[in-house]
Amino acid sequence: TVPSSVKGINGCFVVIPCSYNYPEPGKQITGHTGIWYTKTDDVIYHKDNNQIKQEYKGRTELVGDITQKNCSLKIDPLHQSDRGPFYFRIELGDYERYSYRNNEVSITPTVSVKEEVVKGQNVSASCSVSHSCPLSPPEFTWTHSGEKRFQTQQLTDGQWKATSVLTFKATKADHNKSLSCTVRYKGGLVQQQASNVLKVKYAPVNVKVDYKSHVKEGETVQLKCSSEANPPAKSYLWKNEAGARLHQGQSYKLINVSRHTGENADQALCSSMFAPEIKKMSCSSEDDVVKCVCIVESSPPSMVHFVLSDRVLSSNKTETRGFNTTETLHTKSGSSEFVQCLANNTLGNVSLTFPLAVKGKLSLTHVTYIKIVYIITMTSLGFCLNRKDAESLYLHSFSYSTFSYINNKPFIKMTQ
Repeated sequence: TVPSSVKGINGCFVVIPCSYNYPEPGKQITGHTGIWYTKTDDVIYHKDNNQIKQEYKGRTELVGDITQKNCSLKIDPLHQSDRGPFYFRIELGDYERYSYRNNEVSITPTVSVKEEVVKGQNVSASCSVSHSCPLSPPEFTWTHSGEKRFQTQQLTDGQWKATSVLTFKATKADHNKSLSCTVRYKGGLVQQQASNVLKVKYAPVNVKVDYKSHVKEGETVQLKCSSEANPPAKSYLWKNEAGARLHQGQSYKLINVSRHTGENADQALCSSMFAPEIKKMSCSSEDDVVKCVCIVESSPPSMVHFVLSDRVLSSNKTETRGFNTTETLHTKSGSSEFVQCLANNTLGNVSLTFPLAVKGKLSLTHVTYIKIVYIITMTSLGFCLNRKDAESLYLHSFSYSTFSYINNKPFIKMTQ
């Protein structure tokens, strides 16, 4: 048996692992001759050097014990033309001869890029390749900037695995962007392969209100709220300035608009709503006391609970700021090795099971959230606030016949 392909680098050696299962147990064999061929039946290895094709002489040898059914072949150094496919033939004294033509192996440099976006602040992508040159490992180049870390691991049969790990902070601009890695080997051989497309979850951004710009006195104005988010916002909530709920839904109507509406009308606040996401969870254990913190992002705010050994526990502290709800738990761990955080609001629920550390701390951060969020307050004048109330934007020039709307630049905040 041989693999369908092995990885090799120009100028280095490569080992093709090989084994055979012939003849049947109990047969007495007087001699073993292993031969390797190209697909065109050129000999690349034979114990009689005169049988070997000139371009392979001095470069091939069996590194396994042929009498123990190990037919592994070493090619050193590897040339660009040594791509195969190759096959093995065994000759057993005066008993039998057999060629494994259906078990061909090719030597092709390959690159695999593995990308995994973990819910949390950072995105880590890894690009790995097998090679046979530990003294001259391949070089990696990424299409995205970030912190790079190189790792190497010795495999079997003379192979090494080289891995480049790229860590960076995801942004909204990274959503649906492909990530690629270029590998340059000794000898100038280059292979490139794109990874999976990045998927970045982020809370609603660019929340805005659309409406008919020309309105006659006495007509009804329909305000429509929209936003960008991943996953998309499931609902929208309208409130007045005092916080009283006016309507839930994407659209809201201002009825019987008059020339005096701007002076007397209540303000209408539009905010997007989305199901909970666990942004971060950490637990520490000291003796039999457990402290856990679970941070959940949602709109409206979520109810958050902890479960330990099938017991639903009340939190010791709850703190809500903006879209974030932080729950803190202090309790005795008992015999439990895991704690679960549960969160739910009117739009959905989420849970996360977390291992308990022993006299230490474990932390798990879930999705890199990019906060570019507005809460828009609309009146007939069009008064707007962002969700941090950092600044106010006013819409000017309302008369009985026209609306005017002025937007501002996005407010961006990265969560930690």
